[in-house]
Amino acid sequence: MFSQQERALLDLPAFAALATLMPDGAPQLTVMWYRRDGYSLRMIAPADTRKARNLEHDPRVAVIVEEPGNSYHFVEIRGTVEIVHDDDAARAELERIAERYIGDRAKDYAAGLSADPRLLLVVHPEKTVYHPGGG
Repeated sequence: MFSQQERALLDLPAFAALATLMPDGAPQLTVMWYRRDGYSLRMIAPADTRKARNLEHDPRVAVIVEEPGNSYHFVEIRGTVEIVHDDDAARAELERIAERYIGDRAKDYAAGLSADPRLLLVVHPEKTVYHPGGG
């Protein structure tokens, strides 16, 4: 469960750094848009990306979300990803996520993407660590 402080930080329009594991065990990082939904994070990925293939192989992830403008204030999340193979659901979620970052342009942004299939990635935290910052 996210604490009140973690929820406040996660609800800012900040970027997430998503770490997945390559088949050889090496980490791979991707900067992602996301949306908090209760006690999970939702992200979207094209089905043919390296991160999607990594998650199909091993669903373990680490995520860091920093406060914009203060990298010492962040939430670290470790958990697993549930992959939802539903392009329509992923595109609908993408619009909701995009609204956090680009507001009224979200619908046009989502409509302008390629027809390549998208996946909904639901991060289920198993451990969170809140870093209040201060420098």
